[in-house]
Amino acid sequence: MRRFLTIAFVLLAVGATMFARTGGRGAAQPEKKVVDLKADVMYPIEFRDTSAVCLVGNVAFYHSGAVITCDSAVRYSEKHMECFGNVLINKNDTYVYGDRADYNGETHVANVYSDLVKVVDGDATLYTYKFLFNTKTNVGEFADGGVVTNRENQLESDRGYYYANDRTVICVDRVEIRSEEYDLTGDSVVYNLTTDHAYYFRHTNIWNTQGDYLYADRGSYDKGGELYTVTENGYILTEKQEVWSDSIDYYKLAGHAVLRGNIQIDDTEHKVLAFGDFGEYWKEPGNAFLTRRPAVVSYDTSQGDSLFMAADSMFLYTIDPARLRADSLRAAARAADSLRTDSLRVDSLAPAAGDSVQGVRPEAPIVAARRGSLSEGRGDAKRNGTEHKQ
Repeated sequence: MRRFLTIAFVLLAVGATMFARTGGRGAAQPEKKVVDLKADVMYPIEFRDTSAVCLVGNVAFYHSGAVITCDSAVRYSEKHMECFGNVLINKNDTYVYGDRADYNGETHVANVYSDLVKVVDGDATLYTYKFLFNTKTNVGEFADGGVVTNRENQLESDRGYYYANDRTVICVDRVEIRSEEYDLTGDSVVYNLTTDHAYYFRHTNIWNTQGDYLYADRGSYDKGGELYTVTENGYILTEKQEVWSDSIDYYKLAGHAVLRGNIQIDDTEHKVLAFGDFGEYWKEPGNAFLTRRPAVVSYDTSQGDSLFMAADSMFLYTIDPARLRADSLRAAARAADSLRTDSLRVDSLAPAAGDSVQGVRPEAPIVAARRGSLSEGRGDAKRNGTEHKQ
């Protein structure tokens, strides 16, 4: 009886252990406390006052949903190992390549080192010298300089963070972006690799492909709408105008800006300063509409004179004589073409049915008689003997 109870107790203990490992039927799987591993060869080595396990050939670790492979590794404890040679860390769609890695299962952090660490996520690739990747949060951190290439775009910064779940890169310190739409420099940028949407912050300078320059201390760029949004200290410089405003929505392709707060427009070509708290601006031909305390100053630097105007709302429009002449010439050409087309239509009309002169040639006598002179008529009368004397 005592022997039977002992065997039963052992079976219960084993069953409890299996239940704890599996979490029960249908229960959520608990986080693994031990890093799973495999290798071609494993053997113990002495390490300080204890021992470690050396793994050689086709080494692979699995933890927190990530797989780490390498040529060889040293396992110091159940959750701490160091990897050497052709290191690859894969989590979902993120692949990290390096020469050496140190992985801590307690913190889920892998420090990857190489002459050039490469991180690949779809069509985006990050190159850096040192990369830290958290296999649980899927967040990476790079330092000592990094370059991100994403289709035709390229980002550079001293350091930054990579969020694999939403494919977002945060670039910090001496940021540069080069793309087909614009070039950017600034202190920090948040960039989405899927949408190419960028949020920029202090000391941002932007040069777009239309030849405009923008400055902002905070704002964003929406590639889909070709829209620059500035929410702090906005400035636009074109070939002919300078524009300042607290907030700017600048539609790049249309050259159209919506301005809000402390507006100042300097048209150096036409010597005009404009002010207001709300308005719109069009790069071509340089028109502006201002409301909320608008004012305009027209100045003449050669004579040192100026003219001040204020109103409830003001519309400033630019008159270009060369453009007016070109427009008038185009209008005249269109009118001439219209007249020529109309005359051709009249000449080509067929005679109407029942016309009294139908079939008469242009050289018919009736036409010649109408065109004859008075002297010709008198000659005919003399020949007929019907001339009247007066």
